[in-house]
Amino acid sequence: MKWSHLLLTVVVVFVGAVALRIHSYVSRPKIALRVSASAAGRVGSIPQPRDYVAWPKVHPDEVDAGPGRIISLAPSITEIVCALGMRDRLVGRTPYCTHPPGVEAVASVGALTDPNLEAIKSLAPDVVLVTTNSTRLASSLARLGLRCEAVPHDTLEQVYEAIERVGAICDRPKTALALVAAVRSEIATLRRASGVSGLASRRVLVVLGELPVPPKSVWVAGPGSFLDGLLALAGQTNAARDALNVSHGEIPLARLRVIDPEVILEFRENVTDADMIDLYQSWAEVGDLQAIREQRVLSVGGPEWLSAGPRIAIALHRFITSLSNVE
Repeated sequence: MKWSHLLLTVVVVFVGAVALRIHSYVSRPKIALRVSASAAGRVGSIPQPRDYVAWPKVHPDEVDAGPGRIISLAPSITEIVCALGMRDRLVGRTPYCTHPPGVEAVASVGALTDPNLEAIKSLAPDVVLVTTNSTRLASSLARLGLRCEAVPHDTLEQVYEAIERVGAICDRPKTALALVAAVRSEIATLRRASGVSGLASRRVLVVLGELPVPPKSVWVAGPGSFLDGLLALAGQTNAARDALNVSHGEIPLARLRVIDPEVILEFRENVTDADMIDLYQSWAEVGDLQAIREQRVLSVGGPEWLSAGPRIAIALHRFITSLSNVE
């Protein structure tokens, strides 16, 4: 074959492939959004719970109580410390501890998975607070001669246990008990005022972050997680409950098609209509998923709401508001 003929063949194949891709894109079904991913719900005016992390209430007997230098190695623990009125006692945090505003001024000492032990020791903390699944890190800190205390962090009920635990460690038990009572009361009030019992119960998948584009397997909240508990309080069913036997886990696309959730909740900030159009078009190619077909992918806020801390009443408010928007 002459080179000129070979070149012509290559050009024809290339042009054909481009034409096929253009045809595929043009013929792709266009998406017209029926509802914004972050639109307000139709539950009416429901009370906004107090942010005790930003605006703590300290028992008068405990204003001066507690250790002077605290390091927190989990966002949920950092929020508890602040909610107990000890924000000014924090000398170390993880880079994922971003609430309340201004906490970023506290020195970052790495995360649970990659802590900077030298930096932690140099800050001379009176106590280092870690989650209960951090046994290896706790041992490392103990070898450095540092006091390390473990705090529960997984289930909804453990949020209350964690508050009381940190309260006991930091000599603020009265403040902790009052905080637990206040959060429980606000959740009860919120459920009554919003009429949760009147909301349609659907199978909801809670994605730990953004629903990925292009589509791939997703990490979701499983049974027993605090997010699973919030779904139940919102009158909904966790679509991943029968697919996972752990509180958080990965679900591949093939399994997701079997689960076929009616609603998907995700955690992302600054969602635009263009983002959602791209998401629905991409995920439509995965299969006939109800949540995609009916455009029921809703954002409940950024990743800071993945923390099992004292703001769970506010998180429930977001869940209910978003889910009430589902037709």
